Amino acid sequence: MTGRVFVAGATGVLGRRVVPALVAAGYDVTANVRDATARSRVDEIGATPITVDLFDRDATTRLGDDHDAIVNVATAIPTGASAARRSAWAMNDRLRSEASANLAAAVARRDGRYVCESITFPYADAGDRWIDESQPRSYFWGNETCRGAEASASLVTETGGTGVALRFAMFFADDSGHVEAIRAAARTGVFALPGRPVDRVSWIHVDDAAAAVVAALRAPAGTYNVAEPDPVPRLDHAAALAGHVGRRRLRHLPGPVTRLAGPGVSSLARAHRISSRAFTAATGWEPRRSVVDAWSA
Repeated sequence: MTGRVFVAGATGVLGRRVVPALVAAGYDVTANVRDATARSRVDEIGATPITVDLFDRDATTRLGDDHDAIVNVATAIPTGASAARRSAWAMNDRLRSEASANLAAAVARRDGRYVCESITFPYADAGDRWIDESQPRSYFWGNETCRGAEASASLVTETGGTGVALRFAMFFADDSGHVEAIRAAARTGVFALPGRPVDRVSWIHVDDAAAAVVAALRAPAGTYNVAEPDPVPRLDHAAALAGHVGRRRLRHLPGPVTRLAGPGVSSLARAHRISSRAFTAATGWEPRRSVVDAWSA
């Protein structure tokens, strides 16, 4: 499809890549921004900046009148120690529930299309087996609202439109807070990603993630995994990162520390070998970057 696309979350780590990728693909893009700097950046890219309160149902309804599709990549995910506090997730929870419902309702019609962001973290630990979209998932207070985000895509499909939910693996981006936090810990000799060193962990380079969002605008309705092509064990990431920060090796977090840190940390410690085969088959999109090589890029 081509046409008019509204992007919520246009100034985030993913949105900053999605907007120019959509423009390059020939879409007429409207980007939600909150300040003059972002407005100027969006203008330079060739998109149209506007400011919309995503929690205002009347305002979001009007977006549906003016756009053929809505891309919702708006998040407010806390980083560092604050991520262990339930209160720190309040805004992200509102975005994935209230804002998602508003945006989906705006294009819940026969010709409407809605693409939203979800995550792979709730999948159960699967050892070395590939994880597809049918595998069991378990939720806790930090990620349970991703169910609401996915339900918003289903709402659009149920009304005759096309709703697509993308379950992203952990983002890699040099300008993301959690990647910098992992690098900062590595400089002190610690590999801060929890989990057993021999278990695989799936990432997705944010440039590949942005390309997946563009591809989702031509995907059949559904929920899809989006992850790097060949996830490797944590020990390989630790070795690559150690070389990047000039250390011989990094110490992995002990298992008891991970368990005592609560569900937010322990959910990141699972063995996840995420398969994106369904999305590739549906759209032709293919992940091109292995994150273990990106630590030293």
